Amino acid sequence: MTTSDVEATHIGSEMKVGISAFGSWMLGVGSIIGSMAWLMHAPMLARAGPAACMTAWLIAGTLSLPLALILMELASMFPTAGGPYVYKYYALKRLVPGMGEMLGFLTGWLLWIAILVGIACMSNGLTNMLAGIIWGSAQASPIWFGPVLITTLFGVTTALNFLSIADATKAGIVFSIMKIGMAAGFALLVFSSGHWSLANALTTVSPAGCKDFGTNVTSVLMLALAGFSFLEVSGCTSSETDHAQQSVPRAVFLTLLSITAIYIAMCFCISISSPFTLSADKSTLVVPGTAIQATCPAVAGLVGGTVFGSIFTGCVIASIVGCGFTVLLAIARISYSMAETKLFPAQFAHLDAKTGVPTYSLWFQFWCVTILGIAANLAARSGFFPDAYAFLGDTFGFMYAFVAVLYGVCVVSLRYTDPDMERPFRVGRSGNVLVWIMALITIGIWGYAALGCVQWAAQLTGVVITLSGVPIYYYYKRTSH
Repeated sequence: MTTSDVEATHIGSEMKVGISAFGSWMLGVGSIIGSMAWLMHAPMLARAGPAACMTAWLIAGTLSLPLALILMELASMFPTAGGPYVYKYYALKRLVPGMGEMLGFLTGWLLWIAILVGIACMSNGLTNMLAGIIWGSAQASPIWFGPVLITTLFGVTTALNFLSIADATKAGIVFSIMKIGMAAGFALLVFSSGHWSLANALTTVSPAGCKDFGTNVTSVLMLALAGFSFLEVSGCTSSETDHAQQSVPRAVFLTLLSITAIYIAMCFCISISSPFTLSADKSTLVVPGTAIQATCPAVAGLVGGTVFGSIFTGCVIASIVGCGFTVLLAIARISYSMAETKLFPAQFAHLDAKTGVPTYSLWFQFWCVTILGIAANLAARSGFFPDAYAFLGDTFGFMYAFVAVLYGVCVVSLRYTDPDMERPFRVGRSGNVLVWIMALITIGIWGYAALGCVQWAAQLTGVVITLSGVPIYYYYKRTSH
């Protein structure tokens, strides 16, 4: 093991520990449950119909289990800051001497920028929801509304990240518990209304009339899988987590169980709450004869009245703010670790003397995600694509799929290059057969999702964004020497 390899496994060792095992789990839930659980069902149901959407969520959760197991082993091996980058940087350097460092950097860049695209997507979901409430639709809102809202959202969430990690974790726990309570409250509201019908959820034909159930499921599978991406978020803050080699793998597994239950429950409750029909532009589902969309806030208002609609709208806003806050916290550790390996600006590795947080990373990603969110919003308004929210969701899913594939490659390679490295959690008690199976399933699932379930425009956008990291790598590689 080279000196640089040893250093890579200890990135973030100077950071302050302030995250408990429970806080690590809540960080995972809070980073994944943002807007999709409450708002994405409307465009998904419009594409595929209720039965296909619920099936897609169930399949996505089940198919994410092999990835979760892989992440659990990797996290137990690397209790470092920016773990998801370090896993691949370390493994690929040893697997592919010469080219491995660049590949490792590109996977870190890909994850970092993919997550920025994902939360830019989330900000457009918030914009669509509030524009619909105030003006009736996103297209009817003033052109300035989206940019102002997106800038405000990321300004607030970035500011929260300047808290110490212990205080930030407390805030994250509050946001996550609120989301779990929100899901339970919504289900209770729908079932207590007396107007729900199980038959609504059993419809296998899409609203557009497609009777091929497999086609319907496939049409939304990438979006569903995207909802399970970033399971590795707890690993980003491993160096700040108490007993990380045990706590983080457990947090990954509990996160998967929690979000699977929330996604399926919300899709089911929305589906049974009312009959729905395609909107005029065919991009979403609405209650017949109204502009009420198949989203949690709108349905809460439909079945519970204006007060409940307002309460759930406020909760969705808080959920999005909480998600943005925890995601920005986590990915700041990725850019920090990339700087620690001397493949990103050195300023990104600077920690605030008082709070111990990477302040430069936080400000830089604020500008990146704000620009991405506003650009997508304005592109949707100009007619480049019908819905910035769904388009960015597909793009993010496509990009993340390649990250997931590489996790499978790396966990297998480390079994052979570093067989004696400590693994408190191991896929399979002995031998490498089970880890090979999990890796091949992960590679097959996410590879198919990326290439077979995403439209070419989103694929092309993802490829361009990913390749933009190549000149960045060569620039910092050259200047670091």
